[in-house]
Amino acid sequence: MPQSRPEPSSSKLSTFLSRFTRVTSSGRYMPEIDGLRFVAIMAVILYHSHVFFFAKPIPDSICSPISWDWLNYAMGHGWFGVQVFFVISGFVLALPFASQHLEGKRAVDLKNYYSRRVVRIGFPYIIALTAGLITSLALGMQFSEALRCYALGLIYSYSAFSDGLLNPILYVSWTLEIEIQFYLLAPLLGKVFALRSSWARISTLVISMFAICLLSDELSRWLSTELRAHSILGQLQFFLAGLLLAEFYISYWKHRSSRAEVRCIWDFVGICAWLFIPFSLHLEGFSHWRAFLVLLAFSCVLKGSLLKRILSFRLFSTIGGMCYSIYLFHGACLEIFVRHVFALFIEESTGVWPRNLFLLGILTTMTILTCCLAYYFIERPSMMWGSKKKNEQDHIT
Repeated sequence: MPQSRPEPSSSKLSTFLSRFTRVTSSGRYMPEIDGLRFVAIMAVILYHSHVFFFAKPIPDSICSPISWDWLNYAMGHGWFGVQVFFVISGFVLALPFASQHLEGKRAVDLKNYYSRRVVRIGFPYIIALTAGLITSLALGMQFSEALRCYALGLIYSYSAFSDGLLNPILYVSWTLEIEIQFYLLAPLLGKVFALRSSWARISTLVISMFAICLLSDELSRWLSTELRAHSILGQLQFFLAGLLLAEFYISYWKHRSSRAEVRCIWDFVGICAWLFIPFSLHLEGFSHWRAFLVLLAFSCVLKGSLLKRILSFRLFSTIGGMCYSIYLFHGACLEIFVRHVFALFIEESTGVWPRNLFLLGILTTMTILTCCLAYYFIERPSMMWGSKKKNEQDHIT
């Protein structure tokens, strides 16, 4: 059941972290969800940073005997953190619609639903995109091309108009484009919760997850791999997994507690599921089942005890709450730090382990700390303003 945000403790660390605590608009808070955001953003950062330290490309398998390729393999598949974000978005955005239909709560105000996301997501994104434009021009990109990238980025459509290619002035923007596409679909998809039977809702979502995978495969004859992967068509099954998770949570888990031994089983299965995800990426024919594997991993976090406690740890949940700013700005931070701070060390020690593990840790820490400033001065003020506007509207209605 969603918990009220805990009062800051008297410790200096808790007091400091409270300044960076994510502002929630609903007043409900599930720290383990921010813990999952922490897992996702750390996977993405390590994926983007580890390539500076390995002489070999990302392996498709782990070589024998055991070597540092294990680490290369694990971090080299951190891109899957993006799909973890998609499941979280599906779950979080589905909860209001599920509560409306399944718990009899008030209808979702679609005007407020969209305006709040424009404020909280759009403002940091425009700043990051503008910074990317300025940097690209400074590095010699043609003005007309840079302006085209910027204009398409502003309407969240670069990949759609560029055959799935990534926006060179802000590579991570492709995921934001997909998020926006899902935001537009969410109210329509949320109508699945209007079905009276829980089994009807579950069956509809499960069939839809398979159907979208099959449709994506069928369209591979006409659409490029990049366009399918970098559009809602290739990722919708993960959002639907989030809707299915919301169905389980509201209908079966929210008001029911499990015995200790049952929670231990959930924890064991969850640990196995999370560890298996990177290896599943290369299993032939498993792509249609991958969203269900992530759904299982998420379910174990909500139903277990140990995983929930670990992911609810204050430092993890606080960093996870800042994931949007970290995601937007971490690429620029990595480039700056590698070029101007780590260039000499990396050049001399590429492929030298475990020394590089220490350097990688420093690079990652510096990147997160820098992005925390972007969160504090850019994203958090927009969150607070968006939350204030919601409260004002709630008072008026």
